[in-house]
Amino acid sequence: MAHWSRCEGRARPGASAYTTGSAGYAALAARLRRSGHRPLVAAISLTAWLVVASGADAAPNHPFGSHPATYAAGSIKPSHVPQASLDQAVRDFYDQWKATYVKQVCGPGRYVVQAKAGGGNLTVSEAHGYGMMLMALMAGHDPDAQAIFDGMFAYFRDHPSGITPSLMSWYQSGSCANANGNDTASDGDLDIAYALLLADKQWGSCGAIDYLAEAQNVIAGIESGELDPTKQFVKLGDWVSPGDAPYDDATRSSDFMPDHYRSFLAATADATWTGLLEQTYDIVAALQASHSPATGLLPDFVVDPLGTPDPAPASFLEGPTDGSYAYNACRDPWRLGTDFLISGETRAKSAVQAINAWIRAKTGNDPGAITAGWKLDGTDTPGTDYRSMAFVAPFGVGAMVDASNQAWLNDVWDLVIATPIGAEHYYENTLKLLSMIVMSGGWWAPQSVSGGCVAPSSALCSAGGSLLSPQITLTRLGGAPGDDTLQLKAQLFFPQGIPVAAPYTGGAQVLLEDLGSGGATVFELSAANTDAIPSAAAGTCDARRDFWKSTPSSTQYKNGSTALDPPVCTAGSSRGFFLLKYRPRTVRDVDVQLKAKKASLGSVVGPLRATLVMGAAQADGDAGRCAVSAPVACAARGTSLRCR
Repeated sequence: MAHWSRCEGRARPGASAYTTGSAGYAALAARLRRSGHRPLVAAISLTAWLVVASGADAAPNHPFGSHPATYAAGSIKPSHVPQASLDQAVRDFYDQWKATYVKQVCGPGRYVVQAKAGGGNLTVSEAHGYGMMLMALMAGHDPDAQAIFDGMFAYFRDHPSGITPSLMSWYQSGSCANANGNDTASDGDLDIAYALLLADKQWGSCGAIDYLAEAQNVIAGIESGELDPTKQFVKLGDWVSPGDAPYDDATRSSDFMPDHYRSFLAATADATWTGLLEQTYDIVAALQASHSPATGLLPDFVVDPLGTPDPAPASFLEGPTDGSYAYNACRDPWRLGTDFLISGETRAKSAVQAINAWIRAKTGNDPGAITAGWKLDGTDTPGTDYRSMAFVAPFGVGAMVDASNQAWLNDVWDLVIATPIGAEHYYENTLKLLSMIVMSGGWWAPQSVSGGCVAPSSALCSAGGSLLSPQITLTRLGGAPGDDTLQLKAQLFFPQGIPVAAPYTGGAQVLLEDLGSGGATVFELSAANTDAIPSAAAGTCDARRDFWKSTPSSTQYKNGSTALDPPVCTAGSSRGFFLLKYRPRTVRDVDVQLKAKKASLGSVVGPLRATLVMGAAQADGDAGRCAVSAPVACAARGTSLRCR
C-alpha cells in the first residue's frame, strides 16, 4: 500500500508495531504538498438501509473447507497432518482474527478491519481488501460473512478516492474521515476488485449488490487510475501522474498480483490484463537476474520497471529499506506462489523457487531462524533480528510450488500454527491468515469455479433491480368483496443506478403474487391487464382528484376517481389503488410506497412476491426499469396478513 511507512521505526515483538509511523506519514504528506498534489473531494455513498435491509444471507456456493479448486500439478500442501486438521486450524485462527480486528463502526451496517496503522488511524484500503477477500473465502464457516462483506462494501463506497471515485481512499482516521491525501493505494483496490469477483461466485449477483458489475467498475477504475499510461505496470496509486518524477516511473513488487490479473481478464475480456501479466513476469526475471541472482529476493519498490528495472534507492517513499526485501516485498512469495497454484504458471514457480532455495540455506532449514528483512544480496538489514509472521507465513505459500520443499513446508506450518495471535499485530496476523488459507488448500480463483445465482424475475420484470426490505400489509381479508386494503413499503435498489430519470412520472405497474398458491395474482395493475398506472403525459380522468405531483424530495401519484385508463376512464379500473409515492435516496435507490383500499384481494396464503415497474408499458419491464422482491414470509393476525 502507498504511504504507510512500515519499515521506519519497526517495533520489536511485544511493543506497538506502529508507534513511530507518524513521522513517515508527515514526511510523505510534505513530499506530496511540495509536488503540488492536493486532496480532491468526491461523494459516492450507499445509505444505511442497503446493508441493514439486504435480507438473509444467500447460501454460499463454495463454503470454506469444500476445496472447490484443485491446485496445479506438482504443488504440495502440508503433509504431516490430515486435511481436516488443516481446515480446522484456519477456522480457529479466523475466529480469533475476526474477534480482534473486524469492527462495526462508521454508521449502521458498516464494517472495517481495524488496522490502527499509526496514531489516530482506523483502517487503510489494504486492510479493507484483505477483509473482503477473507469474508468471501470463509463463507460457510462464518454465517455472518456475507452481511459483513456487504457492510465492508458499503464502507468502501462511503470512502471514494478524490481522484478516481470508483476506487477507495487509502486511509481513514478514527473519526471515519478520509485523511492523508484522499487518494489510493493500488494494492487495496486490486484486492477489493478480486474480492467482489469471489463474492459473485460465492453468493451470486442478483441480491442487494451486483457483485460482478461492481467488480467490473473497480477494475475499470484500476485500469484508468492505477496503471501507467502504457498499462504495463501498476502505479503506486492514483496520486501519481505523468511527469511526477520519480514516482511516475516506479512500482511496488507486492503489487505483482498475476492471479488477480487473470481473474480481471476473465471478468472483462480486456487484453490489458494479459499484457500487464506478461510485463510483470519480465520485471521479476530482470530483477532476479541483475540484482538477486543468489537469493531471488525482490525489493519493496522498483524504479524504471519498463527499462532496466532496479531496486529503488533508500528512502524513496517509505524508509531506508525501500530497495530491500522488507515489509512490502515480504508478500511476494504469497502473491507469486498463489499464481502458480491456481494457474500452473512456470515463471511463478521459477521465481519463487529461487527464493525458497536461498531462505532454506540461509536458515539451515529452520523456519524459526527466519528474521524480518534482508538486502537483495541476502545480508541482514539493520534492526531486523526478530521473527515476524509477515515474513514466515508467505514463505509457506512459496514452498508449495515444489515437492522438494515438503519438510520445510511442514515445519513452516507448525511454526505458523504455534504463534499466538497476541504475539503480533494486524498486518502480521492478517498475512498469516491469508497464507494459512492458501496452505490449507482453501484458496480458489473466481474463473475456476461455477457459481452465481438466478436473478429474481416475474411476468412484468426481467433483468431489473431488487425490491428490498418489503413490508406488505393486507387487512380486512375474508369479508365482503371490495372491502380489503393493501399497503406496500419497500426500497428499490438498482446496482447500476436508477434507470429512470426524475421525476419518475412515466407511469408504473405493480404485481403482487401469492407463491403459496402457485403464484396466483393477489393484486395487479399492469399493461398486461390494461390497467397500468398512467403517465403524466397520458392525461387524467379527473384533474382535481387524479394527478402527479413532484417536489425536490419526492414524486407521488394520487387517484381519487377510481379510473386509470384515460381517455376511456373506466370506473373501478384502479382496483382500489389510490397512492404511489417515490422518495429517492441516492443514485441507486428509491423508497417506494403504494396503497389501495376497497380492493378485492381474495384468499391469501403467502409467502408473497412483489414487482414494481417504473413505467406503464411492458417494454419498461423488459428493459430492466423494474425491481422484484425475494419471497416475503407472512404472519396472520385476525383478518390481517403482515408480510416482511
